[in-house]
Amino acid sequence: MNVSINAGDARRTVGSLLTLLAIVSLIGSCQGSTAKDRGWSVQDPLWSALPQSSPQISAAQARAVAIAKALGIPGIPSAARRERDMQRGVDYDLIEFLSAAGDKTVVELDTETHAPISIVRLGPPDPTETAVLDAASAPGRARAIAEQLGLAIPDAAPDVRWQPGLEAWEVRWGRVLDGYPVLGDGAVVDLTVGGRFQALSVTMTRAAPAPASPIPPARAAGIASAFAAQRQLTRRPGFTQSDPALVWVRPNNFLNPSKSDAPEPILRLAYSVTFTYVTVPGEEPSQAVIWISAADGSLLGGSETA
Repeated sequence: MNVSINAGDARRTVGSLLTLLAIVSLIGSCQGSTAKDRGWSVQDPLWSALPQSSPQISAAQARAVAIAKALGIPGIPSAARRERDMQRGVDYDLIEFLSAAGDKTVVELDTETHAPISIVRLGPPDPTETAVLDAASAPGRARAIAEQLGLAIPDAAPDVRWQPGLEAWEVRWGRVLDGYPVLGDGAVVDLTVGGRFQALSVTMTRAAPAPASPIPPARAAGIASAFAAQRQLTRRPGFTQSDPALVWVRPNNFLNPSKSDAPEPILRLAYSVTFTYVTVPGEEPSQAVIWISAADGSLLGGSETA
């Protein structure tokens, strides 16, 4: 079947296509700009690929192989690829190890220092493993592994808990910055009952400079009281308000739903104030936490538990 198109039709067709492409390009650029302005939201991708040179690939792979050897992780390494975690705003080099038995280990390294950000051995626990660790001995084993990897671990005692879903001991060291705790940051090492390394996570969020002259605690307490009264929390049974405590936080959308779905990728010093009250008579009290900027008293977010 032959179809003929005259010159006028062709020009009109090409013109229409160019117009359509321009519109699509404009829409795409607007969406990208909006996404950048608002921060990460649930419809955005979780990660994006980043360019990486051959020397960078080789360096990342060499570091990953050294880590795998130190931890007794079997398998052949994949080619390193560089990605950006869009939620956290963190760049990393990713290398996967696949053993002959089909077990996979995923390694994420800092793109500049090659320090481990995350190491996870996937797969079910070994039911034949003899239990040798407990809550008392797990921290020593976890610390030895962290130091073997060149990680700086605080001298303070870690939090230790058994994770039944993972069948592993979780040893967690919180991060302290300028003398104040950092919510969500720190180092976590997971160990099997037999003392085998299972997982590692290191979170070191960038921080904004601490204010030279933080607002006084009394002002933060007053801001919190006004917030509680405005939300009528003070009328609820059993209402209490904690004293303000300085912590580093990642501002979130708890108080402003129009903000990014993910917390901001930078820490800010804030006063944390907790409200406790009874929502349903006879049930456990609820808690709401707000963060008040130590720099200017603005509200940075918070959280709530039922």
